[in-house]
Amino acid sequence: MSASYRQPDVGDAASFTVDPLARICGEVAGAFRRKWGRGPAKTTAHWAGPNILVVLLHNGHTEQEKAIRAAGHIQQLLDGRQVLQQILEDELKAIVANATAREVLTMLSATRLDPDLSAEIFLLGRARTSEHPRMVQRVDQAKAFAGASRSDARAVRAEAQQARVKREELHQ
Repeated sequence: MSASYRQPDVGDAASFTVDPLARICGEVAGAFRRKWGRGPAKTTAHWAGPNILVVLLHNGHTEQEKAIRAAGHIQQLLDGRQVLQQILEDELKAIVANATAREVLTMLSATRLDPDLSAEIFLLGRARTSEHPRMVQRVDQAKAFAGASRSDARAVRAEAQQARVKREELHQ
């Protein structure tokens, strides 16, 4: 049996398979970098259920924001961050919609100073199957895997509980 591999052309985007969460992380960080002059040091994206996506931006405050914080102007700093998040909302929603091939119903934003962390939370609607059928399939597979993982975790917890009960019975 043999397999062949074709080096994709640089412009051949269809040849690349990119994890939707990794794509979202890179594009969200890039959006902040373009608008704010500095992006987060680390960006992670996590499914928090079948219709909720959480994107965490770690260590994303600029040196200027850190100086504002050190001077005690906390509320002004948080207000500025809120304005930035409002300015970016449509762009961030489009990034998530394109990467997941799903409608973004709404987006919530939050920022904390200690630790330096921001969160973008997306509530997703139905799949846009006509636009990205392959992506929809990958998202469905990821959701099925997440559901199976939750079921496995419940089973492990139930087995652990049964083992504790048996130990307690033996020690009585």
